[in-house]
Amino acid sequence: MSNNADIPFENLLQDFSKSLNKLVPDMEQKKKITQAGANILEKNIRRVTPVSKLKYDKNGGKSYKTTHLKEYVMSQDTNVDGQEDGSSTVGFGKKAYIARFLNDGTVKMPATHFVDNAVNESKKEVLLANKAEYDKIMRGGK
Repeated sequence: MSNNADIPFENLLQDFSKSLNKLVPDMEQKKKITQAGANILEKNIRRVTPVSKLKYDKNGGKSYKTTHLKEYVMSQDTNVDGQEDGSSTVGFGKKAYIARFLNDGTVKMPATHFVDNAVNESKKEVLLANKAEYDKIMRGGK
């Protein structure tokens, strides 16, 4: 009968390292895990994004506004700079500056904090989605 005292310490460390590596996702797995949470946050931000009730039939009868801000809510499986590091981002794409005015307010318009509130309300749901995806990928759905 052999005990751990007979096994060299280096071998124990290597075995421990191998078992830890099974728990750490690689880049593609991280992207899938974080994208699961990003999809939840995207859905929740889109749900609470304010929609204008005004008719945009100005400018000589031609509408200068074709879509509402909620149509610009998007998620991507890269960081803010577009680099693939396993993170995912959620935002408003090219209309982010308009969302910032609505969320943070201006001198003439009070802040609505719809993005901040959606993020805070979604934290638990996002983490649960990330955990479910992690379990599915790393532990085979256990």
